[in-house]
Amino acid sequence: MKTLEIKLWALLAILFAGLGGACLTWAPIRFGAAFLGALAVGCAGEACMVSFSGKYPACRNIARLGRVLFGIFLVSFAAIQGLIVSGEYTDEEVYEAEYVLVLGAHIYPDRPSAALQSRLDTAYTLLEQNPQAKLVLCGGQGPDENMPEAHMMRDYLLEKGAPAHSLLIEDRSNNTIQNIENAKAQFQLEGQKTAVITNEFHLARARRLMAQAGLETAGMPAPTPYWTLRAVSHLREYCSTLGLIVTGRYF
Repeated sequence: MKTLEIKLWALLAILFAGLGGACLTWAPIRFGAAFLGALAVGCAGEACMVSFSGKYPACRNIARLGRVLFGIFLVSFAAIQGLIVSGEYTDEEVYEAEYVLVLGAHIYPDRPSAALQSRLDTAYTLLEQNPQAKLVLCGGQGPDENMPEAHMMRDYLLEKGAPAHSLLIEDRSNNTIQNIENAKAQFQLEGQKTAVITNEFHLARARRLMAQAGLETAGMPAPTPYWTLRAVSHLREYCSTLGLIVTGRYF
C-alpha cells in the first residue's frame, strides 16, 4: 500500500511537471507553468514524506505546500471551468452586428487548423444570416506559420463563396488582446455594433476582453472538433483565464 501511494504521488509530480513544461512553450499560458510547477514540487514532497515516513521536516513542509496548492488548483479549476461553460451560448445581437471579429488560430502551410476552420465555417453561416455584416479576420503571422493567419482565413472564406467586400483584414496581432485592440483601432469600431466568433471554450474570455476594449460583446461559439482538442483547450484556457484574474484584467 505504501509503495502504491509513493507511485501515485510520483506520477502526479511527473504529470504536473510535464504540463507546466508544456505551458512554457506558448507565451499566453506561461502563467500556468509556475502554478503547475509548484504542484509538481508539492506532490514530490508527498512522495518524499511517505517514503521516509515524515522523518525530514523539509519533506513535511513541501508536502503541506503541495496540499494547499492542490486545493487551490481544484477550487480555481472548477470555478474557471464554470465561467468557460457559462459563456458557451449565442447572443441574438450577433444577427444585427455591423462588425464581427473572427479570432485567429494556428494555421498549417496549406490550410487552417481544425479549430480555426470551425470558426470560419461558423462565420460563413452567420454571414449568410446577416449579409450586411463585415467579418474582421484577426491574426498575424506566428513564428512557425508561412503567412498571417488573417490572410489564410480570407482565402478560405473566399473559396467558400463569401463576398470579398465583407472581409476585413487585421494581420498584425499575436494574441487575443491584440486581436481586439488592433481591430478596434484599425476599423474604428468604438460605438459600432460588434460581435465576436471563436471556439466555445474561448468565448467567455473573448467577451470580457471585448468589454474591456469598450466594444459590444455579442458572441457566437464555434464548436471545437475532437474531444481531445477540447480537453486540452479547456486546460489552456484555465491557465489564460487565471492569469487575467490574478493580474486584475478579467473583472
